Amino acid sequence: MQWDDLAYFVCLVEKQTLTACAEELGLQHSTVARRIDHLEQTLSVNLFDRLGKRYALTPEGSTLYSQAIEVKKEIAVFERMAIDQNAMQGKVVISAPPVWANEVLITALTEFRQQFQDILVALSGEVGLSNLHHREADIAIRTRCPTQEDLVARIIGSTRYGFFANNEYLKNTHSDRWQLIEFQANARVLIWSQALVKQHAYTVAFNTNDLYMACHAARKKIGIALLPEFLAHQYSELTAVDPINRVALTARTPHILAKNHASSFTSDNQDSISNTSIPLTQDYPLYLVMHPDVRRSARVRAVADWLIASCA
Repeated sequence: MQWDDLAYFVCLVEKQTLTACAEELGLQHSTVARRIDHLEQTLSVNLFDRLGKRYALTPEGSTLYSQAIEVKKEIAVFERMAIDQNAMQGKVVISAPPVWANEVLITALTEFRQQFQDILVALSGEVGLSNLHHREADIAIRTRCPTQEDLVARIIGSTRYGFFANNEYLKNTHSDRWQLIEFQANARVLIWSQALVKQHAYTVAFNTNDLYMACHAARKKIGIALLPEFLAHQYSELTAVDPINRVALTARTPHILAKNHASSFTSDNQDSISNTSIPLTQDYPLYLVMHPDVRRSARVRAVADWLIASCA
């Protein structure tokens, strides 16, 4: 039996479908199906009942599942114990949202490298929560707090989003004809812009699942984009916009708020925006996430401290 088959088994129990399990593991669903079939054949036990797309544990599978959880934990502990915990050298893998990693993290990397030349920082730009249990990453930076109880997380900062458009677009386009650039990869950002479409008669001129493309489209006068301020402020041609009152927010123009509309709000659970709460800016917390065992590594602690300082 291959030990990895236990990981597939445990994941499929938790996710219940091949598609969800494959997405979590970063594999094709056919690969997961093949490995589960192989495990059942090796053990000569029917672990699941196939109920359409759903995989339900059999009584035999349920008994083995509790044991598989314990074995998986022991393997993870063994792997972590094999790491030289006190060495201030080696590789530390950070998983972070791509735009934040490019614009914030890499900018701060020079100072870290000057102090810790023997630590290799490997950066993985992604938005999904990496499987920290399998050491796909030592540290993850996320905009949502993880729900797994065996992970530790702390807020190290926040990212503020706001509406931005090209100066010339705002000057040369009547405010009644302003359009939106829709960023589809972030559900919370998407519902924010969709609220403007429903409540304030906006139309969408362009949509994309890439934040850099959304920013570039705004710079090219296609419309108003919802962007992180750390990105938008790099381009002098971009101006903050109040899309509710349809005015540009320049240094000489105060942030005019529509009646019954908040200027900003901060909530990790804000997944819907009511008719009376469309904000001009919104802060999303940044979480540093690690497995408790990884924190014992000196090099991981050094990188974590640097990340915290970079966001201060």
